[in-house]
Amino acid sequence: MESAVSIKNLTVNYENVEAIKDINLEIENKDYLAILGPNGGGKSTLLKVILGLIKPSKGEIKIFG
Repeated sequence: MESAVSIKNLTVNYENVEAIKDINLEIENKDYLAILGPNGGGKSTLLKVILGLIKPSKGEIKIFG
């Protein structure tokens, strides 16, 4: 089955700060997902990069394929 979202080796930097480092994630169709973590942990950054609002520093994101 094809993943709804596939993330491989994702890193996001804001200037000199690594917000996300080397994330790998597969979200299958009909999956439920909760993103939990501390303030400043990269939760909003992860959602923004999946939505295409910001560009990753490295890695790839595939939406439905």
